[in-house]
Amino acid sequence: VLSEIEVTNPASGSLWGLGQIISLEHPELRCQRIDYDSKSEQTQTLTAVVAEIQSQSLENQISIRNGVRYVARLAQEHKQRDQQNQPLQLKLSKYGVIDNLNWQPMERHCPSGNEVEIQVATVGLNFRDVLNALGLLQEYYRENLGITSTEQLTFGFECAGTIVAVGEEVSQWQIGDEVIATMIHDGFSSFVTVKAEYLLPKPQQMSFSEAATLSTTFLTANYGLKQLAKIQPGERILIHAAAGGVGQAAVQIAQEVGAEIYATASPGKWEFLKSLGIKHIYNSRTLNWAEEMMAQTEGKGVDVVLNSLNGEYIDKSIEVLATGGRFVEIGKIGIWSTEQVTEKRADVKYFPFDLGEVVEQQPNIITQLSAELTQQWDKEQLKALPHKVFSSTEVSSAFRYMQQAQHIGKVVVSMPEVKNHQISIQPEASYLITGGLGSLGLEVAQWMVKQGAKQIVLTGRRAANETAQEVIAELEAVGTSISVLLGDISVEKDVAEIFQKMQTLAPLKGVIHAAGVLDDGLVQKMSTQQLTKVMAPKVAGTWNLHQMTKELELDFFVCFSSMASILGNASQGNYAAANGFMDAVAKYRRGLGLPGLSINWGAWASGGMAVRLETQLQNRLESSGIRTIQPEQGMEALESLLSGSQGQVGVFPVNWSQFLTVPGMQKMPLLSELISTQPSVPQKSGLLEKLEAIAISERMELFTTHIRSMIAQTLGLKDGQKLERRQPLFDLGLDSLMAVELKNRLELTLQTSLSSTLLFDYPTLEALVEHLADVIPLEFSVTDNSDKSNNMSRFEEMSEDQMFGLLAQTLESIGGKKIDK
Repeated sequence: VLSEIEVTNPASGSLWGLGQIISLEHPELRCQRIDYDSKSEQTQTLTAVVAEIQSQSLENQISIRNGVRYVARLAQEHKQRDQQNQPLQLKLSKYGVIDNLNWQPMERHCPSGNEVEIQVATVGLNFRDVLNALGLLQEYYRENLGITSTEQLTFGFECAGTIVAVGEEVSQWQIGDEVIATMIHDGFSSFVTVKAEYLLPKPQQMSFSEAATLSTTFLTANYGLKQLAKIQPGERILIHAAAGGVGQAAVQIAQEVGAEIYATASPGKWEFLKSLGIKHIYNSRTLNWAEEMMAQTEGKGVDVVLNSLNGEYIDKSIEVLATGGRFVEIGKIGIWSTEQVTEKRADVKYFPFDLGEVVEQQPNIITQLSAELTQQWDKEQLKALPHKVFSSTEVSSAFRYMQQAQHIGKVVVSMPEVKNHQISIQPEASYLITGGLGSLGLEVAQWMVKQGAKQIVLTGRRAANETAQEVIAELEAVGTSISVLLGDISVEKDVAEIFQKMQTLAPLKGVIHAAGVLDDGLVQKMSTQQLTKVMAPKVAGTWNLHQMTKELELDFFVCFSSMASILGNASQGNYAAANGFMDAVAKYRRGLGLPGLSINWGAWASGGMAVRLETQLQNRLESSGIRTIQPEQGMEALESLLSGSQGQVGVFPVNWSQFLTVPGMQKMPLLSELISTQPSVPQKSGLLEKLEAIAISERMELFTTHIRSMIAQTLGLKDGQKLERRQPLFDLGLDSLMAVELKNRLELTLQTSLSSTLLFDYPTLEALVEHLADVIPLEFSVTDNSDKSNNMSRFEEMSEDQMFGLLAQTLESIGGKKIDK
């Protein structure tokens, strides 16, 4: 989910708005709006667009960015908190699906005693965070930490940032110090309060992103290899997952000691490991590495193993240890007990550990370990790990990226700076209000004067009427200079003259574009004159204002748009298209680094174009649950939004329970998030509802498309349509963790419990679809099942050992215990 899609062509906004009206006036046309990124590879984009058109999805507002499909959703503003101004913390609404991660407001905790508060700049993502989100550590957290619900769960075990407050007992740190915090539990927060002994100084030569790669990885590798295994020069060490975070730290430490490295990684990461000077590299996707390694070491094996894998990898890793070898275990799931290791190899020294538990038992261990590491970082003997940075709005993508083992080194999430972004009206500046002689423009002028404005420019096509003159006189009576400049805002020459006359005023700091007209009519019968009349002030006018102000240092550039471009309103195709352009320009400006805000107002109780609406239309809006905006409410909203960070916000009082009874509204995908919050609306699966609504003969195609999409999202495939029906999902990279998430996703959308071995029992799209079609309580058209036996072909081709390996992996992912053959 993206809170805001970048706009590169504002003209598309008009088509987007018009499409909303076409959907209302002609639902039989299934008007879809697809916004694709022109920067992406053309073939990939076209394939995705064609797939979207061919699908039976009810989604009608889609954006495709870098091969990823996004859909439009309307959410209440309190769920879209301003991430720049409000401290946030990452939370999980429900275990099992990474997409359930979301940012929620947090309370800061004032440090006391030996504590410090840090404003977080970057967070290092750890595999345990992913396991937490998938719910695979629920039992451990319940028994050891007393965490019984997702409400208690937090994420982030390490971060980098700046100290903003210190407790009364802290002497070694000061406000403003740049630090790294480790062994914390809530790093995915705008602010964290931690014990001073859990801090390390950030190396001056490193960025915050680089610093976020250091603590957990190097502390773990250092403790495991130097403190426990006591690795020596010339010894052989096997590092599993050597391209990962701890693996990369271990590589650097082993090289610094002078040990000989044997590494496992997926084939796609071999070239990277070779570039580090590692000569012995093996495939982590198979078990053949053990035999190859023993051959290369002439049967001697390795002296040390640093393990993070489970299942048969543990068995094989113990086998390749030399006599008296040391096995360092940092895994979390399915690890062996000391008794199991002793039973297999009594000569092996076994060191399983969790760094967090070590720190609890030895509080000073971080200080001891970091003393040496800090010197090595400062001298660049040890360096920051390779890493990929995600923004806070991409946090789900970051988790999925690690889950799918695509990363080399670390995955880092950057946090937005929390700052007071309050915009104030300045007495030494001037402000422009287009449509300023109308009722709504005058309301804004009165509000600005109350905020302290001393110079305001009002524009209009015609001279001020008697009412406007009275308001202007009142404003001037309190010491405000009001300049009335006539001209057509849609005419470039007129706009240029207006700005030329404004040169004598104080610097322009804000623009409110409130000009607009109405001329309703059905799309099918709309004349060119109607279209041009309504589009001119909002399309040409907005663009003219953008061109004249793009080089100025404005505090705000606000377009008064309409809810028509979001929800639509039959007979207002031209108006929705015009306002859609305004919405797009605001986002376009933000993409250029300029201020831009489009407010989709509802109908005003007094002033604005609402007073000119036909009585019939006003009654229709009222009966559908849409209320009018009182002027004081509108100005309060304007003041709040000026200090926000959103590019587009709708402001319209709505009784949603009443509005959702309007025919067609409950099926509008845009409103699905709001529908889920209404107690009067049945909590029904969107998929099941869609399947019920279409002909039986069409259900299987929609059902298959949905399952394919779920698989593609879990696997991170950019084009789900390329997924062959009989292609084994495990050949595409599905592993036990992904199988857990995919099962959870399917349970949510199908509203039924599914077997924990679902993906192992039905490992292809075809097999999965056929099974799930039998599970849900809906009738599908009869299809030819003569090929069902082919679903077992993958298993028939397996050896006994391969089948046991698959079974063991499945059972261990469920129970967390090693399964003996």
